[in-house]
Amino acid sequence: MNLNDFKSYLEEQTRKDLFSGSVLITKDDNTFLEYASGFANKEKQIKNNINTKFNLGSMNKMFTGVAIVQLAQDGKLSFQDIVGKFIPNYPNKEVLEKVTIHQLLTHTSGLGHYLNEKYMEKRTQLKTIDDFIALFAEEPLLFEPGTKCIYSANGYTLLGKIIEVISEISYYDYVKQNIFLKANMLNTDSYEIDSNNIPEDIAIGYTRRIDIQGNMNEEGERKDNLWINLIKGDSGGGGYSTCPDLLNFSNTLLNNKLLNPEMTKIVLTPYVNEGTKNGQTKNEGYGFQVWDINGIKRIGHPGRFAGVNTRFDVYPDLGITVVVLANYDPPAAFDIAENATKLITTS
Repeated sequence: MNLNDFKSYLEEQTRKDLFSGSVLITKDDNTFLEYASGFANKEKQIKNNINTKFNLGSMNKMFTGVAIVQLAQDGKLSFQDIVGKFIPNYPNKEVLEKVTIHQLLTHTSGLGHYLNEKYMEKRTQLKTIDDFIALFAEEPLLFEPGTKCIYSANGYTLLGKIIEVISEISYYDYVKQNIFLKANMLNTDSYEIDSNNIPEDIAIGYTRRIDIQGNMNEEGERKDNLWINLIKGDSGGGGYSTCPDLLNFSNTLLNNKLLNPEMTKIVLTPYVNEGTKNGQTKNEGYGFQVWDINGIKRIGHPGRFAGVNTRFDVYPDLGITVVVLANYDPPAAFDIAENATKLITTS
């Protein structure tokens, strides 16, 4: 598939109403492709554009990973420190005494995911890291820390609390001051969303999901996701950003402006192998997924939720960055990102 074919593919996905969002592909600071389609707000007929702010889903974990490694670079923590060193009053004794920062970063801690019925009951009250922690603090571990790798939003929420304890400011202020402003990401934040007054530059998600378990009405009309979405994101996900801001993040990180060269390497090291499928080997780094695609390295992170689907893919050895942000259910962005992967790795 060449670039013209890829543009035609994007237009076809839009015509079929399979994609609504924005796409940016660059190589060596040159823009190869910039594309936007669909509506940020269907009711007001506000169209998406390249600067529309989309919910990132789990992509915020990259920022949390960088923040933790910054604190390690400053000598304020070790990756083998246990949770109890920073949160001595944490109610789960196993987490307190056994779980390390490395395990939280690599999804090997045994913690789970807070998206459940309790989340739905408390959803409108979740506005601080402590609010999120209260959803799961008393839950038992799913497995002995370090023995398995199971994706965990809760682990990244705890990392957000550790950042707050060490820095003595809120998680949100820390990442804004030490990542977003340094990377010129002026349209990135965990905004508190008022469903009655949504800014025109923020994309509302549209979903066919009918409950928190992920059940879908596949043939039904897409409805806004305001009934299920986060009021405010946390250190595990739910913030907002744009394609240009995420390109700035890619460039700033790889140019060692957020971390020194040694620590940049550490945050992007593949620590836990999660297997190979269709020629793609997936590994967990520190807030990043690190892929080997037939010998080509790809780093980044996806995001998914009701009316939220995102991919941030960087091919550091090729100088290519691919950002796909969608306000439709998965696989709206995933399909496009995977087609971009084929274009990049077979050309």
